[in-house]
Amino acid sequence: MKKGIITLGMLSLIMIFTMGAAAVKNPLDVTRKLSVKNDQSNNIILKNAAEYEMKWSLTDKSPYQMYSLYKGPNGLVYAQSVEEIFAINAATGKVVWRHPSDWQGELTPLLGADGTYYKVSYDDVERLSSTVYQTDISRIDSSGEVTTFHDIKLRVVSHFEDGSLFDLFQAGDNKGNYIVLTDEGLKSIKKDGSTNWRLTTIPFKNGVLDVKDIEQLYTDSKGNIIADFEKVEATLDLSGKILRVADYNQIQSEPVSYSDIIDKDEHGGYYVLDDDEGSITDKDFKTGKQKWKYSLSKYEKAAGIGLFTGSFTTDNKGNVYFGANNGNVYSLDYNGKPRFTLSVNSSQLSYPDIIAVNDNLTVISVNNNIICLQKMSK
Repeated sequence: MKKGIITLGMLSLIMIFTMGAAAVKNPLDVTRKLSVKNDQSNNIILKNAAEYEMKWSLTDKSPYQMYSLYKGPNGLVYAQSVEEIFAINAATGKVVWRHPSDWQGELTPLLGADGTYYKVSYDDVERLSSTVYQTDISRIDSSGEVTTFHDIKLRVVSHFEDGSLFDLFQAGDNKGNYIVLTDEGLKSIKKDGSTNWRLTTIPFKNGVLDVKDIEQLYTDSKGNIIADFEKVEATLDLSGKILRVADYNQIQSEPVSYSDIIDKDEHGGYYVLDDDEGSITDKDFKTGKQKWKYSLSKYEKAAGIGLFTGSFTTDNKGNVYFGANNGNVYSLDYNGKPRFTLSVNSSQLSYPDIIAVNDNLTVISVNNNIICLQKMSK
């Protein structure tokens, strides 16, 4: 009799555990229709609505509106629309300042290391020669204060004979100075428009490097200014002092620190997105071995959905975010577990911008919408 009771008890436990396991669902199966809509007037769907919610949204009345997003300091997100730029407090959705600003898609705006937004006026460009263009630079700091640098003579590289498309070399340091290659050399321009410092050459071995030959200009995570030449990299501090000049053979022979790696999972790995394959892989930094891999489904690929490299980003906890060419947005944690999916499913090509304000707050622009998703507190 006791044996039968024990057997029944074991069967009951097995049934309980089996039922419990069956009750566990894919978190993405819990969905919610949002009030915002795609380009077919269908509601955008949030997957994993048990853990995430839409905190706020902004929708322009024009279906042709577009937004480019930039991450500012102190929880600000900058949004450049077709006709203006404005700053949003990501925590509240409140617009804290706005200024007229044409899209001017031919030139990419610059976000300085301190969150200052710089924009070259394309409409006012005057070609002084094939390599020197004169124009104005707008500077907008995080408080919304606007300064204009007038008649800056940029040294450029033109892509067409008519000069309609060109590259310029600019960076913004973490003290609010604008670094730009001009006809007078490499300049650091202060907030008031005065020159902070200027260089025409950089000493290297038994000779010098001419700054006219700079091929790329940017700032690193330490706030230093990096000037790339064909085979050499020069590092300068904020005062223009030359900290290091090294050729690429030397740089490649030096050990790489995990702290220098971009797109980290913050747990000893780093992400690689392959938009052609439609996959993202997390690799171990020390061994290079695959930790996990996420791929679009066969159905998604057959439908013409592809990942968009330009929307790829991570947050301070190593969660990863990426978008697709139909406006969809995906987020996974550092173990490859799905966090949420924003199912947009636009009928036309639609590339989302994604700003990970932190691991709990995500701001997304897609079509004429700006959407903020929030992880709900437990």
